[in-house]
Amino acid sequence: MAKKQNQGIDLKNTTNLLQNLLAIELWRGGLSQKEIGKRLGVATGSVNKMLKGVNRVVSVIASDKE
Repeated sequence: MAKKQNQGIDLKNTTNLLQNLLAIELWRGGLSQKEIGKRLGVATGSVNKMLKGVNRVVSVIASDKE
């Protein structure tokens, strides 16, 4: 059987990115890192690494220019 590398989407990488995004959104929604770990099925330390460098509050800049 031939290897199927570089064909289509890398599912493991995509899964990791989606998991990180979900962790960020849950954290911004008010869940603790421990609760996020339970929901995602990962260790709290892994959640901590996912959230490292991310602000809990999203800054929005409004502009009057159209």
